Amino acid sequence: MKRVRCFFGSLVAEVKAMRPLTWVMLLITLALYFITVPYTTHFAHSRAMVTVLNGRIPLSAFAGVLSSISNIVLIFLVVFFGKLGFCTCMGITVVRFIRLAQGIFIRHNIPSLPGTFIALTSIIAVILIYRKNQSLDRMQDEKLALMKAEQEHLSQLFTETARALATAIDAKDRYTRGHSNRVADYSKEIARRAGKSEREIQEIYFAALLHDVGKIGVSGTIINKKGKLTPDEFAEIKKHTVWGWEILSNITRSPYLNIGAHYHHEKYDGHGYPEGLCGEDIPDLARIISVADAYDAMTSNRSYRYTMAQQDVRREIEKGLGTQFDPKYAKIMLEMIDEDKEYKMKE
Repeated sequence: MKRVRCFFGSLVAEVKAMRPLTWVMLLITLALYFITVPYTTHFAHSRAMVTVLNGRIPLSAFAGVLSSISNIVLIFLVVFFGKLGFCTCMGITVVRFIRLAQGIFIRHNIPSLPGTFIALTSIIAVILIYRKNQSLDRMQDEKLALMKAEQEHLSQLFTETARALATAIDAKDRYTRGHSNRVADYSKEIARRAGKSEREIQEIYFAALLHDVGKIGVSGTIINKKGKLTPDEFAEIKKHTVWGWEILSNITRSPYLNIGAHYHHEKYDGHGYPEGLCGEDIPDLARIISVADAYDAMTSNRSYRYTMAQQDVRREIEKGLGTQFDPKYAKIMLEMIDEDKEYKMKE
């Protein structure tokens, strides 16, 4: 009983989900069936002759052709219209079988005997085809579920690996613990508010998470130095964008990762590094990461200063509109600052 309720429940859901085009195709298929069946009977009892290629053929010879067409229509219904097609087929074949059986047992119409056996065979065939079709659908669903689970596993593995690597990078600098994760979160929110697609948002998130990977190659003494860096030391620090690009270029399936690492220090007015790109020549995701990176730098304790006051951070972001930052993404960052009344977006 439970299976019956489940079957009809899923049937109702399937019917509700059907599109108008599917209904049109179903009606055309049924129309074809109800046209061929009467003509099959008519042709079978006809003694008329037709001329085909200069030869005379009994019209009754075409009854088999039409019967085959009607059976193909039934198979088509079962295979392509799911539970609704199966129920329709069963309704048609059962009604046909009952009528033919009545002709034998009530009216003693013996010529109906072959048709009765054909109808019974059709019922069995419809059930077997449907069950086989269901079995194949289940196998396909299981395969898809397995592929989805594997994909989710790989995605989770990639995420955890990226986060672990980001943590290892940040651990090199005792003043930037959690920096990469915060920049990734800010970048993701900027991208979301900018109307990016889910895929773009994910790419920006991971690119931001690994934007400082090149710092692995920078001396810990320079990274943790208190006070102002010498020109040579700053030149060394700047190399992290190139080293990051070289490291992440090995991940060929995710080319956006090395873009974030390479260009996040470019400035909108062309005075950034390593290539001095300006405006929209800077990759889009790098322009987003640039704003998020600068914001987190100002809202974190560093070796050379403490966390800046929120209004000072806001003024710096505003001052950088069109010079250091892409105005579009900097304005979104300003909106986020204005909404953060309690100044929670900081280290």
